[in-house]
Amino acid sequence: MGPQAPKPRIGVAVTTVGRWEPLRALLGDLAAQTRPPAAVAIAHHDPADAPELDALVASFSDTLTIRTVISARGISHGRNAAATALGDDVDWLWFPNDTSRVDADFLERVAQHCVASATVCAGRLIDREGPRNPLPAPGTPLTKRSAWGAIEPATLFRRDAYAAVGGFDPHRGSGADTPWQSAEGPDLLLRMAARDGFTIVWADDIVVHAQTEFAHLPPDERRRKLRNYGRGAGNVLRTWHYPLWYKTAHLVAAALMPLRNPAKFGPRDGLALLIGRAEGLVGRPFTREADTRAILR
Repeated sequence: MGPQAPKPRIGVAVTTVGRWEPLRALLGDLAAQTRPPAAVAIAHHDPADAPELDALVASFSDTLTIRTVISARGISHGRNAAATALGDDVDWLWFPNDTSRVDADFLERVAQHCVASATVCAGRLIDREGPRNPLPAPGTPLTKRSAWGAIEPATLFRRDAYAAVGGFDPHRGSGADTPWQSAEGPDLLLRMAARDGFTIVWADDIVVHAQTEFAHLPPDERRRKLRNYGRGAGNVLRTWHYPLWYKTAHLVAAALMPLRNPAKFGPRDGLALLIGRAEGLVGRPFTREADTRAILR
């Protein structure tokens, strides 16, 4: 029998906005892994949070190697800063949310998919409402359409390939300084896929548990978030020159969301998503933030 392939070193890069108890639960899951992470990096943007974060990190010092870094605001800035803090001590990067949860064998099972021939490994993100991202069949190549099947907290990236394209676009994603508050993941995947040798593993057996996407939010906040997310998604369709039929289907799907999933979306939720996607497709918001709140009430 020949020599065994080296085991991939998996690093965990987390961005937090001060949700300490959910973050503590995530770190507890990482400390309990049957295959511990090589290292963990936590990015935060408020220096005033440092004492509380340092105390939390210290409570796991016996079981986890944790680095902290202050980053600019925005989830993409935070993820990039955390990935940089991990450096070349890791081979693969995982970007859970600070509210994510995983089973004790998560990293051990993920490592089986993080082979040398793979660039990305995409699993499933599940919350109490069910799976958020049904995956394409194993072996399906990444296309402009299948890129939406990978969701960042359930996806791992080979560090060298991630670094080669500059990581996440800091002008996309929640907290960015632009209207494009989502879809940083598909944008990253499409940039990575443009390079030679890209392959993606669709790993249906890999599961990350998530907080609900919108159901836990008050109605006004939920509609604001839906519109912001819609803007980001629509703008990726614009930036990456998706065909007209796909853009149209994207708008129709938003309008029909209350009929397709009435347990999760009401009529005004669907309207918020529709307006947001349309704004992204044309490349600008239609109204100011104050006007947005008035429209969606």
